[in-house]
Amino acid sequence: MSESNTKIEKIRKSSKAAYVVTNISKVFLIVCSILTILAGMLVIGLGGILNASLGRAIEDGAMQESGLASLESIFERDLGRRLMEEGNYALAIGIYVIIFGITMLLLALVLHFVSRIFKDFMESYSPFRPGILKNMKITLALIVFYTAQSGLGMALVVAMASWCVMNIFEYGCELQRQSDETL
Repeated sequence: MSESNTKIEKIRKSSKAAYVVTNISKVFLIVCSILTILAGMLVIGLGGILNASLGRAIEDGAMQESGLASLESIFERDLGRRLMEEGNYALAIGIYVIIFGITMLLLALVLHFVSRIFKDFMESYSPFRPGILKNMKITLALIVFYTAQSGLGMALVVAMASWCVMNIFEYGCELQRQSDETL
């Protein structure tokens, strides 16, 4: 077996392991996100009971309103703060939990495309194939979108790095195409 074939076989074996791990992680994230979204909906549904309990706990000093400060970051700080000032803690908590569940779904979507990349690596004779390139573009676009939530600066850095990786893979695909035509 030639050296290049040995390297391709190593890529296939490691891709198979990565494919299994990404699929297991994807299923786990989907289940967790569904449970999280349902929990957020339950919290919103139990709003009357929870709002009264949390209101009493804050009045009695058993709980500090600063303990709920992270809820102010829902959508815009104004919405979370307004909900808490109105005493609608359950809606603020429910929305926060639902957003977390949606974030996990987005990560599961990223893992879906990552697993497709590994599956293509596993099944092809070269990692430089158009299908892999397409899935990689989708994956990197989703990662840039996800990173934009944490800040524009970080999203720009990730976008530039993704663009560099895509250019390298596009060049690799072009070289692979030329090599295939030569044979």
